[in-house]
Amino acid sequence: MEHTMLQEALVKVDEQQFPLTITFEKNTPVDTLIEWYRNNTAYIDEQLLKKGAVLIQGVAINTVPDFERMTASVSTKFRNYVDGSYPRRNLKGHVYISTEYDPAFDITLHNELSYSVKWPSRLYFGSIIPAATGGETPLADSREVVRVMNPSLLDEFENKKVRYVRNLHAGDGLGPTWMDTFETEDRKVVERHCDEIEIEYYWKDNGGLKLVHTRPATRKHPVTGERVWFNQADQFHPSHFRKEVYETLMLLADFNEEELPLYACFGDGTKIPEAAIKEVIDTINGVAVTRPWVKGDFVVLDNMLAAHGRKSYTGERQTVVSMAP
Repeated sequence: MEHTMLQEALVKVDEQQFPLTITFEKNTPVDTLIEWYRNNTAYIDEQLLKKGAVLIQGVAINTVPDFERMTASVSTKFRNYVDGSYPRRNLKGHVYISTEYDPAFDITLHNELSYSVKWPSRLYFGSIIPAATGGETPLADSREVVRVMNPSLLDEFENKKVRYVRNLHAGDGLGPTWMDTFETEDRKVVERHCDEIEIEYYWKDNGGLKLVHTRPATRKHPVTGERVWFNQADQFHPSHFRKEVYETLMLLADFNEEELPLYACFGDGTKIPEAAIKEVIDTINGVAVTRPWVKGDFVVLDNMLAAHGRKSYTGERQTVVSMAP
């Protein structure tokens, strides 16, 4: 479709593909995108509900300050990464590095903080430095995942829900500390946060912290009412660990899987078979769209309607993210 506003900068809008793609002329100034976005906020919001994801290309979002200015112009509120399960470093203001997980391995597709009762409604991604190879951020329509999921497997997850367990150490162990996870060293702050988001917590004799909570495997979008796959069972499941890492962690956990840094089972306490987790991952990957990052790319996601992941990569990579509540 041809757009009527700022035609001197806007090249095209492709509503047919996923994500919806808006292409500006190469190196279009950030201020031009800000003006266009503000004039077309209703259009973007409408398309996010239809598509779940919008990709904007061609704009000179070349630095973290550029990305911070762009996101601050389209959202007035942002949230931090408290209670996050992956390493994520704050870069500036409301801007975080997307992840610092080992670049040699993929991150499976997920909806941000879907294991919580409070998750960001919208995610903004930017590519400041694309990886030398790989490093893509696959996207999948969470509604489509439900539609193509094996019905019996979907029913089992919906009926039983997912029980998540995290074991956070106090500075001597593998995985994140509870201080980094909650961005505080005050136990009372952690306890208040857990009470607010319905997490059971247990302080350990060694200073560590165990978190336990059960969540639905699917949810309904608050605006569209559509059912979406919305859990991170595969990322918490023991099969997520590489074999040699799993064996080391099990030794440290006295061969009790519930003492691993991350653990997931069904809500009734029964184990989720590894074959079921593999089927879930294969189903999501089957509907995922993967495209290479181009420097300056700006992606907006409805966090319930679109899942995201990360491919392994080589070289330096700086993909940044901001999260709107």
